[in-house]
Amino acid sequence: MGKMFDYDVFLSYSSKDKKIVHALAERLKKDGLRVWLDKWEIKPGDLIGLKIQHGPEQSRTLVMCMSSAYFGSEWAKLEHHTLIFRDPTNAERRFIPLLMEDCEQPDFIAQFAYIDWRKQSDEEYGKIISVRQGKEPEKAKLSQEEKTDQAHMVMNDQTGSLRGV
Repeated sequence: MGKMFDYDVFLSYSSKDKKIVHALAERLKKDGLRVWLDKWEIKPGDLIGLKIQHGPEQSRTLVMCMSSAYFGSEWAKLEHHTLIFRDPTNAERRFIPLLMEDCEQPDFIAQFAYIDWRKQSDEEYGKIISVRQGKEPEKAKLSQEEKTDQAHMVMNDQTGSLRGV
């Protein structure tokens, strides 16, 4: 069985991009993801560096919110280096590059496919959700009606004891 994580997503970003990233965090949280966001997780009296260091370790996926400001941030380097050096080929999909603006990326990051968040479309948002869930983008987000239909199908075919849906 795989490792259990406290969070689904750790958002690694520059404070200069916080307006866009905080909006994304709110949307992810609204859609049921457990989001590690510094604003929510670092409390008065916490050792900031230690909290930031443990955040990626406690999160299934680090979303690297790439911008010029991000690549100039020492904190951002610490956050993404934590995961990249543990899994340099990203075989476990522990980090997702999210392009927020046109910017020059370091070679070791530019080799990875990214999600294009420059236009913030629903299609690209679906990719963020699907990578976390391990599903194809078009199947990542079911409507409430589809979820109900699936639950009915399961219950209609049930012949034994029902422990939960």
